[in-house]
Amino acid sequence: MRRIFLSATLLMTIINLRSQTMTDSTGFKSRKLKIEEINLVSSYYHQDGNNAAVTGGTGSQRLSDIANVLDIKLTKYDKKLRKHTFTGEIGIDHYSSASSDKIDLMANSSASHADTRIYPSITWNIENEKKGTSIGAGASVSSEYDYTSIGFNVMASKKTKDK
Repeated sequence: MRRIFLSATLLMTIINLRSQTMTDSTGFKSRKLKIEEINLVSSYYHQDGNNAAVTGGTGSQRLSDIANVLDIKLTKYDKKLRKHTFTGEIGIDHYSSASSDKIDLMANSSASHADTRIYPSITWNIENEKKGTSIGAGASVSSEYDYTSIGFNVMASKKTKDK
């Protein structure tokens, strides 16, 4: 009976050892969309003085600028294991200045001014890490009270052999 028990224990140990899973060496990458990076950047600038350009070098130069930018980068791998990167960004700045409004006398009529600018953008990039190639596209908008600009871009790159 003891011999049967030892034989059964040895057999179960061998079966258990052979059934252990090997570590994955295929380089599996999760294909779920994940947050890669989030950045919030803020700045504040203040200036004061009495050398305004619009009044011949005399008068207030008081100026302040507050800016905030939020950007979010998301990544995902497709079926061909290419890395897709989606980046969205929005920025808002507000400035006020006592001396910027009358520099262009044809367009402005007051001695002080403030303005807010909003500038969102998006980009999409596809990177083939095996080949070292990357292509992408993006769009952006910038809007102030009297001015709007729209931008588009395309990009392509290839890594050199020394990477």
